[in-house]
Amino acid sequence: MLRQLIISDLAVIDSLNIDFKSGMTVLTGETGAGKSILLDALGLVLGDRADTNMIRGSENKTDITAIFSITNNSYVNDRLNAMDIASEDELFIRRTINKDGRSRAYLNNTPVPVQNLREIGEYLVNIHGQHAHQSLSRLKTQREILDQAGFYDSLLKDVADNYHEWKQVCEHLQNLETNGNDIEAQLSFLKYQIDELTQLDVGKLEYESLIEEFKRQSHSQDLIATCQKVLADLSESDSAIFNQLVHHQLAITELCKVDNSLETISSLLDSAAIQINEARLGLKDYIDHFDSDTSQLNKIEIRLDKINELARKHKVKPEALSDQLVLLSSQLNRLEVDQEEYTLLQKKKTELFKDYKILAKKLSTKRKSAANKIALAVTNKLVDLGMGGKFDIRIEATEDSEEIIPHQFGMDKISFIVSTNPGQPLRPISKVASGGELSRLSLAIQIIASKDNGVPTMIFDEVDAGISGGIAETVGKLLNSLAQHRQIFCVTHLAQVASCGHHHLYVVKKSDQGQTFAEVIELAKQERIDEIARMLAGMEVTIESRANAARMLESFL
Repeated sequence: MLRQLIISDLAVIDSLNIDFKSGMTVLTGETGAGKSILLDALGLVLGDRADTNMIRGSENKTDITAIFSITNNSYVNDRLNAMDIASEDELFIRRTINKDGRSRAYLNNTPVPVQNLREIGEYLVNIHGQHAHQSLSRLKTQREILDQAGFYDSLLKDVADNYHEWKQVCEHLQNLETNGNDIEAQLSFLKYQIDELTQLDVGKLEYESLIEEFKRQSHSQDLIATCQKVLADLSESDSAIFNQLVHHQLAITELCKVDNSLETISSLLDSAAIQINEARLGLKDYIDHFDSDTSQLNKIEIRLDKINELARKHKVKPEALSDQLVLLSSQLNRLEVDQEEYTLLQKKKTELFKDYKILAKKLSTKRKSAANKIALAVTNKLVDLGMGGKFDIRIEATEDSEEIIPHQFGMDKISFIVSTNPGQPLRPISKVASGGELSRLSLAIQIIASKDNGVPTMIFDEVDAGISGGIAETVGKLLNSLAQHRQIFCVTHLAQVASCGHHHLYVVKKSDQGQTFAEVIELAKQERIDEIARMLAGMEVTIESRANAARMLESFL
């Protein structure tokens, strides 16, 4: 439960420190005194979106701290333990908001993201605003109300977890399907390409070798003719270069006997003769072994054409075809692994879908059971609130088929239907209820749906708007009965509701030295009588109104 709220520099509040008790606490005061600002402060400390315009006057920041007793709140204690935040019997939640928009949040003096405040706040406080009935016509709100009132949180989680896992598998499957083609088509095409390259069997250096051989065979006549002419000039004619060189070398050698300085030239001529002789022998061997084969040239040309054609097809250079085969083989291996994974994912998707339908049916059964109990209880409360007719919750389950698409909240279409007068057919509440009727219907639903949801503190902000007299007294008694099991706060302008509280806080706005600020005063018995008398009679409180106020309070003091 909420034990204390400490506020500084928020709207008309400069500094405020309020202690709270168990049971039902009512907050009253003139319109604009600041009652709802207290609820705004509590909303901010529980993670609501911050608005820097709420910071008081010229101050730089607002600072709000709420202290809760969490002795029996296992969820909050578990969450704190998961965040490595020390927790005992009390939880201190603090939020600061600066003019520049920066916001800081703390749990037991440990800095945390604001999201953590929202997560924990859901299990500390339920705030029902004065306009809560306006969202009641939305199907999303109706589903949330039903599910919050049911005792199947673990089943809801199972359905959501199954859905998210199924969706993840579907996304993975989609990622494996490239460019609209399934894996089978990709495998088939890759295998065809690999077979084509394998059959051609292009060696890594074959293309360069074929090009060289093609050039040799296509120029065979020029090669032989030129080599034969050079060979003849070197050694086969009377004026052959080799013979002349030998003759000149011998002449110089003789001269060396006269002048030994010519020995170097003699050696050079000797070396030249040796190299020319080797060249002559090489040319002779080349000519003797040259294989000029026209049929071989045709084969090479055909082979090169096939290689070039396949290279164009794969958009690579001819000499890179062997690397392309390695690349495609690697892709095939990966794709075969993907195919195996794809098959397993398809199987898993089918299994998850099957499990989902089972869980969704269980959830639908639980919802129908909870809906029947809630509908009956709300119908009875509507009678207490001066409305006839009937309230019901319609649950339309999706047909069981393979075409249905899972949803994280199950497969039920949930809608609240009501008949506000006996004999009238049940219709959606947005098409039947007037503003006042919708407000009372909303209050009845909130009271019934929140009765056993485990949240220790509930706040009702002028949810009794649009009602009066005996109905207002009934609303007050309903809230008082709800306070037997939890802490209840109620902001009200109705004396009948205010008189039902165990505690009474009066909010007043004052001015001092040009500054306006709000005060919260806990009223004693006589002060409560005076305030309720004012609410009954207006500004001129009479003896009769005080006596009436005292009688109204007798049942609850």
